[in-house]
Amino acid sequence: MPMENMVHMFGGTKKKSTLVDERVIYFPREDEGSPRQSILDKFCQADVKTFRNCMSLNNYDENKCLVTKGILDKCAASAFKKVNSEPEWIF
Repeated sequence: MPMENMVHMFGGTKKKSTLVDERVIYFPREDEGSPRQSILDKFCQADVKTFRNCMSLNNYDENKCLVTKGILDKCAASAFKKVNSEPEWIF
């Protein structure tokens, strides 16, 4: 048996796993001008406005705006399905 295998078998070295990486990577999903926001502006403009108004009135507590969030989620789901299924949509 090669020596490298024995070292790992008996705990001689620490194995590094990529599964414990705790970095948080932020993607520009909610930034103004992001593709996601452009899609929501095109298909769900009224629902986005209603949800944002609710959030600002309730000190940005999402739990108090679940009704408007649910309406926005339904509109967003259909909008993203439409955009993803049509090849001519390019952002």
